[in-house]
Amino acid sequence: MSSEANALPTRKSIIEVNDLGKCYRIYDSPTARLKQAIRGGKKQYYREFWALRNASFEVRQGESLGIIGRNGSGKSTLLQLVCGTLTPTEGKISSQGRIAALLELGSGFNPEFTGLENIYLNASLLGLTKEETVSRLEEILAFADIGDFIEQPVKAYSSGMIVRLAFAVIAHVNADILVVDEALAVGDAIFVQRCMRFIRQVREERCLLFVSHDTEAVKSLCSHALWLSEGSVKAFGNCKTTALDYLRFCYATSSNEEIMVTGKIDQEMAREEAIEDVLPPDLGKHVYDYGTIGAYSERLGECNGWKTGNAELTEASIRAVNSDDKTQVFRGGEEVIITIRALAHKALSQPILGFAVKNSLGQTLFGENTLATRTRDDLRVVKAGEEIEAIFRLWFPMLPNGEYALTAAIADGDAITHVQHHWAEDAAIIRVSSSSVRSGLTGAFITDVGFHIVQD
Repeated sequence: MSSEANALPTRKSIIEVNDLGKCYRIYDSPTARLKQAIRGGKKQYYREFWALRNASFEVRQGESLGIIGRNGSGKSTLLQLVCGTLTPTEGKISSQGRIAALLELGSGFNPEFTGLENIYLNASLLGLTKEETVSRLEEILAFADIGDFIEQPVKAYSSGMIVRLAFAVIAHVNADILVVDEALAVGDAIFVQRCMRFIRQVREERCLLFVSHDTEAVKSLCSHALWLSEGSVKAFGNCKTTALDYLRFCYATSSNEEIMVTGKIDQEMAREEAIEDVLPPDLGKHVYDYGTIGAYSERLGECNGWKTGNAELTEASIRAVNSDDKTQVFRGGEEVIITIRALAHKALSQPILGFAVKNSLGQTLFGENTLATRTRDDLRVVKAGEEIEAIFRLWFPMLPNGEYALTAAIADGDAITHVQHHWAEDAAIIRVSSSSVRSGLTGAFITDVGFHIVQD
């Protein structure tokens, strides 16, 4: 069979953006606007403000794009251009299929209409016929779950009820492209979980554009990320790498610290190299109560992150309490020690050492720092040249098979105001094998299971 026959089918492009830009005219006064209207192009009475310029990217079927950036970076402008509610000043944007968007709270709703009337209005704006809306009405009402308020004017709704109704409609129009802003933040926990299940289904089958300031949420939901800054594309590519670059930028600009970027450009390649040959050949011979076996590999010297030069991490290690195993293999339920050590290059008044263990999507599973346990005796200034160490003793949790990263950090300050002097993403890699965890991000230690027929 030829290589062409074996090749996987190319996923079609859903959104294509080429050199997209949106410019607004800023007038200093109504008089200037009037003069521009009368005199035309003879003289310019306005200033140009480019909310977005030279943006280019592509999203294919089955891909999910997270859009990150500070307020005013052009995120909302880009979404409105994608949805067609704004016309570009320059460049081109093309999309395939129906778009459903949840952008601004209550957009597309008439506050004087009842919730039921707004369902029909909103569904028609999204391209559904009245017959299609009627056929899906029961499902929409069940998803929104606002009870008798469906017969009340929307102007009487809370912000959470408006989001429920809006999301219920877009969840049932079978859109090819789903655009979601951070409006879900106002929903209650049960509704947010319902929405997240729907979003995860969409990202696997169709196309998702997700806007958030929460890089952890973006890494959890998206395969790619687009970072906007002052109307320009700062970065576009691998989600975890782009999110880390954005985090570095935010830290550098907010702390007024000069930082040095550390680590490899290709984070995924670095991760694969780090976990290679970590597990010993005879791993299959080990039998434990839960069958969860982890292997650890430190890579502090080459991990991604940043430094200010004031302090530097020198160790981020994990070892089993009751083992001297040099291969660094341990199991779920075993007591382990996580050691974080750092060297001060300049005096630190209130040093903080900490760690977090994240899964392959960047979700933090657990972590700790010394801030909560710091005592009065620990508050003396650490002098330049002195080394500090934090030892965390814990029962290592059951984890599903896969690769996990330990992030370590040394900071100076308190819970509200502190400076991260060395942030080490993927300072150590933990590979879990032979896990019997059946569901969830972590497993529970079940001490006993009783299963029987209840006798009356």
